[in-house]
Amino acid sequence: MVESPGTLQELVVEFIASHVKEVCTSRVSLDDNTHRLYFRDSNAFCHQKVANLLLMTMDRKGLLDDLNMTLFDPVVLRLSQVTLHNANNVTCKGLRILKSHQIQSVEVKNLSKVSVDELISCFGEWTLNNIQALSVSGSTFTSHTSNAVCKGNTLSTKLYVGLSKLKNLHMLNVSGTELSFHALLNICNDLHMLSSLDISNCSKLESVECLRIRKNTLKSLNMYNLKVLRMEETKQVLLELKGLIHLDISENKGSQDPIDRLMPMKPIVPDLLRETVFGPNLRSLDISGQDQTKLEDLHFFLKGHPKLEFLGLMLTSLCLDTVFLDGYNITVTGVARADQLIEALKRYPSRMEYVPKILYKIFMLTTHFEAPRPDVIKLILPVMNMHSKQSPIQLAGTACLYNLTKGQVGEQIHPHILRDVVHTTLTAMSIFPDHAQLQKNGLLTLCCDRILHEVSFDKYWCARLVLDCLLTFNDSSTDRMAVAICSILAAKISTAQTALLGAKSVYMRKLLTLVQIRMEEKSVDITLKFTLSALWNLTDESPATCEVFLAENGLTLFLKLLTVFAQDAAVETKVLGLLNNIAEVSPLRSALINEPFVSQLKTLLWSPNVDVSYFAAGIVAHLVCAGHDSWDESGISKEDLLEELGKVVTSWEQPKDEMVAYRSFQPFIPLLTALNMHQVQLWAVWALHHVTTKNSKRYCHMLVREGVDDVLRKLVALPGSNASVRELAGKVVDVLHENGFTKDT
Repeated sequence: MVESPGTLQELVVEFIASHVKEVCTSRVSLDDNTHRLYFRDSNAFCHQKVANLLLMTMDRKGLLDDLNMTLFDPVVLRLSQVTLHNANNVTCKGLRILKSHQIQSVEVKNLSKVSVDELISCFGEWTLNNIQALSVSGSTFTSHTSNAVCKGNTLSTKLYVGLSKLKNLHMLNVSGTELSFHALLNICNDLHMLSSLDISNCSKLESVECLRIRKNTLKSLNMYNLKVLRMEETKQVLLELKGLIHLDISENKGSQDPIDRLMPMKPIVPDLLRETVFGPNLRSLDISGQDQTKLEDLHFFLKGHPKLEFLGLMLTSLCLDTVFLDGYNITVTGVARADQLIEALKRYPSRMEYVPKILYKIFMLTTHFEAPRPDVIKLILPVMNMHSKQSPIQLAGTACLYNLTKGQVGEQIHPHILRDVVHTTLTAMSIFPDHAQLQKNGLLTLCCDRILHEVSFDKYWCARLVLDCLLTFNDSSTDRMAVAICSILAAKISTAQTALLGAKSVYMRKLLTLVQIRMEEKSVDITLKFTLSALWNLTDESPATCEVFLAENGLTLFLKLLTVFAQDAAVETKVLGLLNNIAEVSPLRSALINEPFVSQLKTLLWSPNVDVSYFAAGIVAHLVCAGHDSWDESGISKEDLLEELGKVVTSWEQPKDEMVAYRSFQPFIPLLTALNMHQVQLWAVWALHHVTTKNSKRYCHMLVREGVDDVLRKLVALPGSNASVRELAGKVVDVLHENGFTKDT
């Protein structure tokens, strides 16, 4: 493995976050007469690092609401950092718990139900005086409960009154907000310690002249995608900010408003780069999207800034310059090389205009990756989750994930990373069910033995999405992958879940149609085999699915299959396996008791292939347990069938490999207790002996858990039971003893 599992601390926090109802209890607080969450263990306490991680994890999972926020009582969970990116269900009521904490940094995004001032009003006195970092990107300063009708500067002053209280604030991110010039002026005047400011994407900002006030404190300034980047006044301001170490003056290509295009303004970046006094202390400069910049301008700047460590050149041709391709000692974002693209993904995850281009270029590179790159996967997943409803990002992202997890490269990716890959892929498939290529990308990723067998994920959700995909698209490669995935997952989900899937007529009809087409073409391809396996697993211990199968004329189709593909053991085994599932359902047995099918069964009983013979015998064993009325009406001799069943079972030799997998042994109990039909008992004990000797670790425990071991012991002890049955049942009991399951267990 390239990657190690998560730490014990991370795993425990993940568990607590996902099982809050199990580890906590809710009761009314005596302090404020409201419902609060408490750990069931009254001695529970977590230090700040764990408390911060738990809040972040619950937020990432979208689990935070007002009630869950009450869990963070400082007596038990003391916070020093608050990160809320997915807290749309949290209101001021839930945030008031923060008053009791001593918080040093807060980062919220798109806090839809709480304004920034309301958020700050939830801070305690210590936090107001000591908080150093505040990020409210994409949030609003306008209260949802406010009825104020203030105008102009008065409104700006009222809206930003909360920020003025944070006198010790060093870092402020108000990107993507309705920040105006007057609000920025208040910030610059009131926050004397401000060293890092992000005002990117503030569309209402008409001037940044007031930044001069903070020229002695500002070290980092982000101005991505601002109108003022095309104003001469802004250039003069930036020339005065000589203390800057980091400056982002990047923009989107073609992001100007239509009105601005009618009155084009000269971009300031080329002139800035030519100014010898510009940014004397800069270590980091981002001019991504500034494609009007010439190479000679950039070279002039680089010559005068030998200490520069980072240069953003995304969406420009400047990144292709040979100076950056020949080992120049500087980190660059761009599209020229893998390292430029990976750095771009790290720095611009929230930029919807950049991300699709970055992911597309990464996809082109991943086709040639020969070593596992979990680092790249870990960058792609959060970007896809952040932009879950953006189809270009999801399309490119799912394509990248397939390339990064396929074949031998994927074999070296740790299962917990693959789990996250699957979850993100399924999310994309669920949001864009009609996007053919995206669905195909998802199927390509999922159609992997290692993922389907070794990775933990919501297999029912996956099976349902795959079947929906099968219904939506009429494409041979989609059909093949969908039924392959479904055939495996149907055996791994619960019987209740298989019933939910199999009992849907539209799913059954589609699967049977795929079988019908191949039968008419007399083609035994991989799609037919997977479809038969899927149907077999969907009907396993699911009477509801069996009923739908019969209602959709599946029995007629399957009897034809036995004729068309006679002597094809692979097809015969799968067909008989499904019919065996129907035979297990008492009310449905009469559908199988008819002369044409029983005649076929008699032939198949003596198939030279033991798998075919075994399942044919299993069907017989269940059918002969049907009531006399079913047999009397058919005109078929049940006694003749029983005699044939006994003969064929005694003729078998144990195969080398395991023939069948069982979810439960409950259907065997009626067969083992069929005292007047020792042939039926013989088939049942032969089957139990076969699976317990081939896979004792799985099946011995199942026998004991379901009480079948007691039935076997009674058979061994019963003097009147058939000698062959008694002997074989004894051998199964011996296997139980050998594996530590004694009678006392």
